[in-house]
Amino acid sequence: MQKVLVAILILVVGVGGFLYYDWHTKAKKQAAEPSIPQYSWRDSGGVRHFTDSPPPAGATDVRQTRGYQYIDPPLVVIIKNKAVDYYQSIKEKLFTPKKKKKRRRN
Repeated sequence: MQKVLVAILILVVGVGGFLYYDWHTKAKKQAAEPSIPQYSWRDSGGVRHFTDSPPPAGATDVRQTRGYQYIDPPLVVIIKNKAVDYYQSIKEKLFTPKKKKKRRRN
């Protein structure tokens, strides 16, 4: 019995540690570098390009803007959102009044 409890405790601590690590690293990435430069430019043929790297030397109409780097949300947030969605669907199923069918008289 004690071995099972120790195994469960190790599993819970391991999962909790991973979730904390995932949340911490992704939050740190979002805070450290929230934006990246984005360039739009036209080549010699007049075609407009959008990149995150600087345009080549012969580019015309060069514009630089700051865009946000996409970072996946932490796993904890994904789990929370799924749980909230599941709760809402269950709540709708349980507490939505059902329409009564009218019986036709012959």
